[in-house]
Amino acid sequence: MSPAARVAATPAPRLVAALVGNPNAGKTTIFNALTGLRQKVGNYPGVTVDRRAGEMRLPGGDVAEIIDLPGTYSLVTVSLDEQVVSEVLRGTRRDARPQAGDDVTRPQAIIAVVDASNLARNLFLVSQLLDLRLPTVIALNMVDVAEEHGRPVDAAALAEAMGCAVIPVVGNRREGIDQLGAALVRATPSPPIAFPIAREMLDEESRLAAILGDDGPSARRLLAVEPGADLDALRARFEGDIEAARDRLQAQGIDPAQEDIEARYRWIDGVVAKAVHEPEHRRRTTTDRVDAVLMHRFFGLVVFALIMTALFTCVFWLAKPMMDAVKDGVAMLGTKVGASMAEGPLRALVVDGIFAGVGAVLVFVPQIALLFLFLAALEDSGYLARAAFLMDRVLSKIGLNGKSFIPLLSSFACAIPGILATRTIEGRRDRLATILVAPFMTCSARLPVYALLVGALIPNATAWQQALVLFALYAAGILAAVITSLLLSRRLDRAHRSSFILELPTYKRPQVSQVLWQVWTNTRAFVTRAGTTILALSIVLWALLYYPRLPAEQLARHPTAEAQQAAQTEHSFAGRAGHALEPAVRPLGYDWKMGVGLVSAFAAREVFVSTLGITYSVGNTSEDTKDLAQAMASDRRPDGSRVWTPLVAVSLMLWFVLAMQCISTMAVVRRETGSWKWPLAQLAFMNGVAYVVCLIVYQIGRRFFGG
Repeated sequence: MSPAARVAATPAPRLVAALVGNPNAGKTTIFNALTGLRQKVGNYPGVTVDRRAGEMRLPGGDVAEIIDLPGTYSLVTVSLDEQVVSEVLRGTRRDARPQAGDDVTRPQAIIAVVDASNLARNLFLVSQLLDLRLPTVIALNMVDVAEEHGRPVDAAALAEAMGCAVIPVVGNRREGIDQLGAALVRATPSPPIAFPIAREMLDEESRLAAILGDDGPSARRLLAVEPGADLDALRARFEGDIEAARDRLQAQGIDPAQEDIEARYRWIDGVVAKAVHEPEHRRRTTTDRVDAVLMHRFFGLVVFALIMTALFTCVFWLAKPMMDAVKDGVAMLGTKVGASMAEGPLRALVVDGIFAGVGAVLVFVPQIALLFLFLAALEDSGYLARAAFLMDRVLSKIGLNGKSFIPLLSSFACAIPGILATRTIEGRRDRLATILVAPFMTCSARLPVYALLVGALIPNATAWQQALVLFALYAAGILAAVITSLLLSRRLDRAHRSSFILELPTYKRPQVSQVLWQVWTNTRAFVTRAGTTILALSIVLWALLYYPRLPAEQLARHPTAEAQQAAQTEHSFAGRAGHALEPAVRPLGYDWKMGVGLVSAFAAREVFVSTLGITYSVGNTSEDTKDLAQAMASDRRPDGSRVWTPLVAVSLMLWFVLAMQCISTMAVVRRETGSWKWPLAQLAFMNGVAYVVCLIVYQIGRRFFGG
């Protein structure tokens, strides 16, 4: 088949549907079930909110495009997520679809994901979606959970009350997914809902609608002081009429915004009474019994600490054989490739630059994948929401609240998504404080550095001892964040603090496909960075360490290959720069090689490992190359003393705990705060604190315990 024929045979998307729902309603699970792997992820220009879209095959072979909008409780915008949802659904955001140049900016249909076990709360958002007059299908998710709770939902009665199709779905088992697609094809615009609203408000709506030339919904939104770009023109043009109508209602003791909310819930109460079979006595569910322990004021925190400790222990213990396999595989491949190439700069680039640099980082992929695996499983099970609730009592004492927990926890994978996750925090002060302390969380990029130093300098430690050191490093980062947050709480405006309201989802068995998808996505991002950023930096660093070449007669003065390698490295551009930097880092216990590594780590923290890998392998052409940990352990100063000591390792690990060493994170902070003031202040503060702490620790340690 010719390329033109293949293009012609591929059905173009004919329908654009938005997937909308509350947080924890199972929207992501349904999105994955609808689209499979046919997904694209990006950002809405102008805001750092994820934009996910995928293709779905409809009955008959047509293709629909599904836009997965952020979870929201309302179309009345407070956070950035809610703003994006409202603007996309109302057609006021011009970049609603990932494909550039598309004319269709507003979805043509809506799939409203509703948690059947929390029907009343979910229907508030649906009532607002039906006001949009778009074809709507309700995906009644978690019907199995509702039945387990003894509150089954009558889908037919719910559909009659809502005026649109209702499809019972169990997203994690793909039950009802095909029926959902068929209902989407047949969906038609839903009729307006007659809410039991106060007569005075109806009169003012009718009067204002006649002035606006609108059929009702915009008039009600304007009276309720609802924000929205689609209302700006009407608000500016008819400001006097709107204010007069609002004043008349206020004079009669009616708050338009509050009346709108109460009217919707009066209607929802009637719908729930018809559709939900309430039991005579509420059952004590599995979630209730588990929460009695996990949500306990004391035992809950103990269990949380035990879970985190077990997580770190498993990351070390389970990953070790896989890391050894990756290390051996990279070494074997490098040896074979090197053996097939002639001596010279190209062979040195491939073996000592690419394999030594990228390979040194890839060794830690198993640890990072396991970390993502455990975090994804905890999140999918419903436990992380409980952890956020437990931590609210702690965070509130340091000037944050429980909503900061998820962004801070996300920062353990990477500070960038953690900072982006702060968009769900309404209060400007809480959001800014969380952004500024998030980089203190131990991200996955630090993990290769910690694992290398702990494994190399505490080689005979058991898995739990190494895990204890790792846990202490994580705790040190958290402590630094706590102290910084306390300092910020004295400086930032307390008037912009936000309240903490959190929904606790039902416990469930983590969905294997969902967890593995998250692990794959996050690990792939790390490996991609190793294959792009770290590869490019490895080549540059190799060149700086390889050139200029030391003349042969000077190399001949050194009797051993190790001595020749050391001489060549010191003669290189990087060696000269390292020696120039050494006076600044020597008080911290670092030599020039570590100084070069710290500078290169500003591009990405894990580049520190690849820099050492290249530094200790450049010039070594033997096929029996020692691994990096052994090379570090055998490195000696001119006086014969060890370069790498436990005290040096402690100082170096504390530097990575405290210092801001990620250009990408600084760029995201600048974008989120709208100014370079905050990232530059963050850089100066974090690196200044890191230098002072490492200086004190190393100098005191050397005085009392020796270098």
